[in-house]
Amino acid sequence: MGLTAQTPTPALVAGLHQSWQKLIDALEPLPGGQRQHYAMVLLTRLIAVVALQQRGYLGGDEWYLHNQFGQSQQRELDGFFAQVLQPLCQQGFTLPYEERPPALNQRFGPLPFVPTGPFRFTALDQRWGHVPLPDAAFEPALNWLADLAASPGGLDAGLGVLLEQMVNAHDGVAVATPAPLLEALCDRTLHATLLDRAETLTGHRPRSTDRLLQALSPAEAGALLTELGQLTLLDPACGSGRFLVAALHQLMELALRLRAIATRDASSPIPAWARPAPNGSTLGLYQHFATHALYGLDLWPPAVELARLWLWLAGVQHISRSVDLATLPDLTLTVVQGNALVGLVRVDDERFDQVPPKRGAKAKAAEPEASLQGNLLQPLLADSYQSVLAERLVRLEHYRSQTQLLAEVGSVPTYAQADFLRDRLDELNAVAQSKLTHLLWSEGSQQLGLRVPDPTGDRPTRPLSPADVDAAHPFHWGFYFHQLLCDRGGFDIVLSHLPRGVVEATQAGFVEQYAALFEQKNVAPSTFLHNRQSVLTIDPDLAQAWAEYRGQFAWLSQYARRCESYPHSSQGAEGVSQSRLYWSRLMLERSLQLLRPGGRCAVVLDPFWAQANSAPLRHWLQRHTNLTTVLDLSNHRGLWPDAPARTTLCALWLHHQGPTQGSPYTAYTKPDCALDSLALEGLLQRLIDLAK
Repeated sequence: MGLTAQTPTPALVAGLHQSWQKLIDALEPLPGGQRQHYAMVLLTRLIAVVALQQRGYLGGDEWYLHNQFGQSQQRELDGFFAQVLQPLCQQGFTLPYEERPPALNQRFGPLPFVPTGPFRFTALDQRWGHVPLPDAAFEPALNWLADLAASPGGLDAGLGVLLEQMVNAHDGVAVATPAPLLEALCDRTLHATLLDRAETLTGHRPRSTDRLLQALSPAEAGALLTELGQLTLLDPACGSGRFLVAALHQLMELALRLRAIATRDASSPIPAWARPAPNGSTLGLYQHFATHALYGLDLWPPAVELARLWLWLAGVQHISRSVDLATLPDLTLTVVQGNALVGLVRVDDERFDQVPPKRGAKAKAAEPEASLQGNLLQPLLADSYQSVLAERLVRLEHYRSQTQLLAEVGSVPTYAQADFLRDRLDELNAVAQSKLTHLLWSEGSQQLGLRVPDPTGDRPTRPLSPADVDAAHPFHWGFYFHQLLCDRGGFDIVLSHLPRGVVEATQAGFVEQYAALFEQKNVAPSTFLHNRQSVLTIDPDLAQAWAEYRGQFAWLSQYARRCESYPHSSQGAEGVSQSRLYWSRLMLERSLQLLRPGGRCAVVLDPFWAQANSAPLRHWLQRHTNLTTVLDLSNHRGLWPDAPARTTLCALWLHHQGPTQGSPYTAYTKPDCALDSLALEGLLQRLIDLAK
């Protein structure tokens, strides 16, 4: 069950990049970061339409989008975006049938109602949806999607690896996690966590999941199914969402096996979300796990769009009727954008209550609403942190229940209410985010004394400003996951491919962020990448922009060294501050702050164990966690076919319950002992068997 993975051909890899780049080039009026983001939004919509047409949900036409493109060109040149794609998404899929203009129904035919997912209206649509785009901007994507659909296994088989490679290339190297490794990362966390729960429930721990399932009674299976439904899994650097989808498939497989045992006895308690559907559908299982179990975060907006798309496509696989597309959950609530390393994990209630709201925020929140009444829909009058938390919980649950009602009833009033409730939830989040970011700025500027390089000022540095902190996109874990962190101690599982490299300004990142300035100066990015110093010497505006860009990383490095969150990954031997900080080490330390005691973690990250400057982190992990495996792998035998041979990665499994007994470290990094995919699969299976 699930989305299978096949190694994509070089032509498909190149086609994906060309498709995205062509859309980026066409969105020239947009600023650099927004240009990439909106191009990805449009690309995900094209992929989603093709997924629907392949399943026969668009009038049975498997070439629906391509035919619409051809008909558009016959009517007028360069009209596809404005006359087809935009109305298809904003007036077609996202509106109930009775709300759609008759002319639209006549042009596009019967369309399913898809109120959530890739077709949702965004702030980028609001600001840039009117920009004219030529048909040529969409031709590479349509050709690539046709080739992908015609490849072995179709759209689902090759897309997951493609998207992971694309996101990881943004960090430097276009690697995708080998399928055996991804399966082992999930297996040794999810299955081990299920065995943990079974041991608590039954008083003994079987050697494997298979032996557990053989020994369970129907009543025990029902109780364990309830436990499985309460698990929470976090990917703090979710990238394309491939790890989340892999975890989803294993969760659903375990749920189905437990349910099969529990249903042998009609008196066994089975939670409502897991009860068998009359038509045999597994959609209810997907809805539960996608809504309540799986959470993802990423700093890069295009990655967030891809992760939501991949999880949404996984849901489409569990649908047998087009009408059920309306029941897919809103993944913008669980897969979100933000900086996992910058933000408050614990919130000081008193300090929060002392922060005044931004001017105009209260007035906006206090607008009367005539259509809906009740406490949960009243304006946010109380500013105390606890009241904000309580109101957010009420609004979130009411929005979810209203969305479910919309799926069941499909009426226009219900649809309108769901949109209204989501707006109110976003409004409350914005008020809290503003206050929390103010608290973070206060801590950084006053308590930590952080300063930012100032290339244009009278002094070399200036005080940290609220705008600096806001530009880092802080994610305040303590607010968004208050109940989970405070009541349950954290997430049950952390599963992730952590970002690679050193915390420093990169030339590629600079080119991406300042794309508009490069165009204004008529400087090709390739010229800067190959002759940076010469370009900066000649052009003072680019030199100033480069200094400002480097300053963003300078204060982030100071923050990591001075705050209390990263004492082990920011310090070298004998308490000396690290000369270089590494994204993956910081993320590993943050992950353990979010993992509950007794939770399990499996991550892929930069190798660190054998390096002298990792001693504080290594010793801390050994004291406070049970490291079951730390495995360094190299690419000398083609684990990542499109990456250089010198590429190395580390796979790490741990139980947040120390200390570690013995040495968990093994390295296969030298050419004479490197592993190919088949040897890696055998090694991982032995490790799994050994753990059992």
